[in-house]
Amino acid sequence: MNEKHLIQKYFSRKLDDESIIEGIGDDAAIVSTNSDCELVITTDTMSEGNHFSKQAPAFAVGYKLMASNLSDAAAMGATPRWATLNITLDKLNESWLEQFSNGLHECAEAHNVMLIGGDTTKGSCLNASIQLIAEVPIGKAMLRSGAHGGDKIYVTGVIGNAFNALEFLQENDFNHRKLSDTQFSALYMPESRIDLALELREIANAAIDISDGLLHELELMCSASHTGAILYVDDIPINDDIDFSKAIIGGEDYELLFSAPAEFAEEINNLSKKHNCLISCIGEMTNNTIIELYHGSKVIPYPKYTGYDHFAP
Repeated sequence: MNEKHLIQKYFSRKLDDESIIEGIGDDAAIVSTNSDCELVITTDTMSEGNHFSKQAPAFAVGYKLMASNLSDAAAMGATPRWATLNITLDKLNESWLEQFSNGLHECAEAHNVMLIGGDTTKGSCLNASIQLIAEVPIGKAMLRSGAHGGDKIYVTGVIGNAFNALEFLQENDFNHRKLSDTQFSALYMPESRIDLALELREIANAAIDISDGLLHELELMCSASHTGAILYVDDIPINDDIDFSKAIIGGEDYELLFSAPAEFAEEINNLSKKHNCLISCIGEMTNNTIIELYHGSKVIPYPKYTGYDHFAP
């Protein structure tokens, strides 16, 4: 199988989106955009041995690659539209490619995202990256830098399940068959909060997705917004069997962390019910630049390590 046939067999799909003028098959794709929108562009990479093991199911790798990019779009309050894929293969494994592409397309099609191009190449190890292009009405994107002192801090979903699953795999020689359905879904098939985010952008002041740990993402939001925060650790939604400190620094959750004025509490509660998505108020922004963790009425020590860093020593 040559490169042309590989692309046609595993990555070409019927493009029934009128915004796509030219998709896979030419030197570059051509799309038409809405004149009242701005483009939101993000990219994410997964490499074997760093983001997933050789034993990881190919379907799950493809699904998570797309989902991680969708999470970035959700954090901006943007509607995902088109994607391109770059993939480096160490060998041609058609069974792996079929499952990988099935996972990628299943996640994409669930959110009406069309794969419109990319590149394939051969290399020493397996790497794949998605570039996702989304749209947001002009001036409506949620940013990390918009939080204000007095805002309430919210998080979607349950924190720590993905990192718990990763630790379980590490302790069990990456035997994925030992993962529970909950662990597998948390690690490889995070739910993209797109629909919720499109409504949150009307009330949230700032937002970020949780890829490298809740506490790390809060630090980034506070730094960008020039605020501090008080975090009530008892209010963070964590399963009882998961260590608290690992849950808030572990990452891989792909949930949304956002701040909003206190007067929107009831509206946020209504959105939680409407989208069947747990949304928990876990703290508040302050006008200083300090982040404090409270257990009950007592301040607790701040963890020395607060998030994943690819180049940490």
